[in-house]
Amino acid sequence: MLGTGLAMAMGAAPASAITSTGGAYAGDPAKISAVACVAHCASVSAAQPGSLLRVRGKNMRDVSRIVFLGARGSRDDVTAPIVRARVSSVDALVPAKALSGPLLVVNRGGPSQPSPTAVSIQRIASGGGPLDVKVVGQRVYLAATRQAEIDILPRAAMALTVALVRLGDGALVTTWPLGMLAPGVVRTLNWDGTVAGVAQPVGRYEFRVFGAVAGVQAAQTATPLASGAFDLVDNKFPIRGKHTYGTGIAAFGAQRDGHVHEGQDVFAACGTPLVAARGGVVKLNQNEANAGNYLVIDGADTDVDYVYMHLRDRSPLKKGAIVGTGDPIGFVGKTGDATACHLHFEMWSAPGWYTGGKPFDPLAFLKAWDAYS
Repeated sequence: MLGTGLAMAMGAAPASAITSTGGAYAGDPAKISAVACVAHCASVSAAQPGSLLRVRGKNMRDVSRIVFLGARGSRDDVTAPIVRARVSSVDALVPAKALSGPLLVVNRGGPSQPSPTAVSIQRIASGGGPLDVKVVGQRVYLAATRQAEIDILPRAAMALTVALVRLGDGALVTTWPLGMLAPGVVRTLNWDGTVAGVAQPVGRYEFRVFGAVAGVQAAQTATPLASGAFDLVDNKFPIRGKHTYGTGIAAFGAQRDGHVHEGQDVFAACGTPLVAARGGVVKLNQNEANAGNYLVIDGADTDVDYVYMHLRDRSPLKKGAIVGTGDPIGFVGKTGDATACHLHFEMWSAPGWYTGGKPFDPLAFLKAWDAYS
């Protein structure tokens, strides 16, 4: 936490006064979501004194300073002024005496909570090869909000090309000619899992970084300067908590009173979070006597509608909203004709749910997604 002595040295009221009702500041404190080094970095994962640090989060526009907390206690706390502020991020230079550890920011609402992860600060730049790379996320979902990402940090000025190769068949998927990059500045590339708008096959992929001349021709055979791999997958298991699969009348195709069960029931505690098994467009968000609160999503780059029933509450997603794979959609409930907390999950072929499509058994798909999600 921000020590009282440091708060006084900063010319502000103590932390206790800052956060009290009617204290020195008005408004809500900022909330940090991510911290990254963007220039003069020691590596893609570490800053050094003089690095430009970017802090992202909420209520950031009026942030006036960053506090590097270092170890426990306030003796090694160091502050830095903001060099640039935006609505959702601020930039600051790492002070000479800053140590590795969490940080917080201070705005008119007072100090934020410490950052969710510690910031690594090295005293000298990392040795090694001519550049450093980091693939962010080892598993990437198609149609998800978070895309495949690689951070590249050259240690000298150099022209680079990045190639993306599918490892299963060695196919060159796409390339990015980056031109001349400045030393110590992190360059980030993202890939959404498509080429010319077409979703690519699931499997293992690899970013390969080459000198600009060698890039396209050598992408499949030559040794890259650096590389990083990740898995591209298509769906995420929708229940984010303990669960059991229903059998008998809870299984797909079971004979019910006057109808056939068109989905698979998966039992979990009411209030367990639900996410979109596949991103896409919300077709329906309604309540019905049997289904309770239910949601229908037209899966992106698929011929499948995904249906979620008995949600605890109406989903906040409106008809026509675009949702990403793994994005929150609601909570397990037992609304409608349900006697126990569970998700009734359906998958329908094109042209869609009760618009000419047919339901099919989702159990094998659910278990496959469950195995890696």
